[in-house]
Amino acid sequence: MKSIMMGAFAALALLCGAAPASAAPVQDGDYYTFDLVNGTPWTILTFQTGEPNGTYSRDWMPQRILEAGGTVAMRFYDSDDACEYYVKIVFEDGDAWQQKLNFCELEYVVVNEDGTIEGIE
Repeated sequence: MKSIMMGAFAALALLCGAAPASAAPVQDGDYYTFDLVNGTPWTILTFQTGEPNGTYSRDWMPQRILEAGGTVAMRFYDSDDACEYYVKIVFEDGDAWQQKLNFCELEYVVVNEDGTIEGIE
């Protein structure tokens, strides 16, 4: 009878959300989420991460283009667990802008008309 009561108590504890401290959620840091804001009068075609003047990732934009003044929720994955990445934005006319950003400290990536790309918390 005692073992049945202990089993019932353990099941109730699990249902109520009580769990041992070792069962804390694990955060791997591989996913980066933010809003991409196009603060320019031009259409953005691609958003890539990588190294300056080197190899860049595939296009991370969830839609084909980002119109002038538009915003889109973004998410990208990288297995390196780093915070700082170079960003490359390519516009409809072929111009490409690059900037190094810390993705662990931002909620927005804003592309400005003056050619800057900034991360905003």
